[in-house]
Amino acid sequence: MGTGQKLGGPVPPPAPPVLAPSRTMFDAYWHFLSPFDWVILSYGALLFLFQSAALFMRCFSSSTFFVQNLGRTQSACLQWTELLPVLGLMGTVMAMLNTFAAFDASTEEGVSLIAVIQRFAPAMTTTLSGLFMVALNLPLNQLLFMLTPKKDA
Repeated sequence: MGTGQKLGGPVPPPAPPVLAPSRTMFDAYWHFLSPFDWVILSYGALLFLFQSAALFMRCFSSSTFFVQNLGRTQSACLQWTELLPVLGLMGTVMAMLNTFAAFDASTEEGVSLIAVIQRFAPAMTTTLSGLFMVALNLPLNQLLFMLTPKKDA
């Protein structure tokens, strides 16, 4: 009996490296992006650019008008940021409704697992898109809050 063999047969292949699943998940995310994902990602990117410009103007601008209105800008940006997870949840619900609407209960044949995954995947990607954009925008909003001049009580 050679090395690496048991009485019952050959030894199974070694487990794949730890990074393989994360790479597969990243590829799956980009493969299953829906148009609503692009809406969420575009909205989040525009909000990120707006908040970055506000931070830049706060740090390098001498405009008194902008500094006086920075608190209102920061508050508005926070409210806009709070819409991102709501958009992700809305996309999840729409994709799940699309998944269930695609399958007719009156058919005699079974439903393919691949068809279910292809219909259900956008539900997960919209959730991830909304959460990713929130994670990107909230730190900028916190910086704006920290740089906002406080009113004396």
